[in-house]
Amino acid sequence: MTFLIDANVLLYTTAEGPCREPCLEILDAVGRGSADGRASTAVLEEVWHVEVSGKAPNLAGLTRRLYRVLSPLLPVDDEAFGRALGLDAPRLETNDRIHAGTCLVHDIGVIVSADRGFDGVKGIRRVDPLDERALRRLLGSSR
Repeated sequence: MTFLIDANVLLYTTAEGPCREPCLEILDAVGRGSADGRASTAVLEEVWHVEVSGKAPNLAGLTRRLYRVLSPLLPVDDEAFGRALGLDAPRLETNDRIHAGTCLVHDIGVIVSADRGFDGVKGIRRVDPLDERALRRLLGSSR
């Protein structure tokens, strides 16, 4: 099953806390090819922004490493942007709406994210990286 990986999952791979290990498992499964996790240009731009802004420590080179693992990236095109504009998702910020629009355009029904704002977006199911059962189903035998 193909799923979109939200930027927060990628950033959690570098931060101490309860999300780090499951987020590393997700990225590892994708890197090994045992899980079909994807990212868009907008997802990696979010990570890159945090990296170059200095808002979090020790991120030097993170975006480049993630790009190697996650390319080819899903494009954010006119259709994805239009879908994002038309979403009824009052709890989502603009870039998260773009992620949702990208999912819908590319027939991706799952996003892995710690952001509960994705809950209730029609056509998309959010998998929380801390939900072991849902993550096990998503990653299958790779866990």
